[in-house]
Amino acid sequence: MVVIMFTVASCGQSIEKKLIGTWKVAEVRTDFDESNVTPEMLRQVVDMQKQTYFRILNDSTMVIVSNSSTYEARWTIDEESNTITYFFKGNATKGNELGKYEENKIVSNTKSALGSMTIYYEKE
Repeated sequence: MVVIMFTVASCGQSIEKKLIGTWKVAEVRTDFDESNVTPEMLRQVVDMQKQTYFRILNDSTMVIVSNSSTYEARWTIDEESNTITYFFKGNATKGNELGKYEENKIVSNTKSALGSMTIYYEKE
């Protein structure tokens, strides 16, 4: 009976409530042009991504920690696409896409001159 009550209660949580907590990189997948990227450069790119994590504090505030620097931002989620966007203080009009909430992970896809990268964040 207790298990059923816990399951029902956890399923009824809003997406915002499910996102509250600390999120760290669980996996980084790259699709870079190997003729333009050395193995050392690839390792450095992946290591740099793993140094960044974030804490979602409530339904509108998050803290991003990168290389010992801390940045506060406001965040929103588009409930149709599950896309999370964050805005730094003083720049409320230009949002930065964090990623999409999918199956208890946040998945971020980025493209650069080197190729594409997918970062999977998991909640601690």
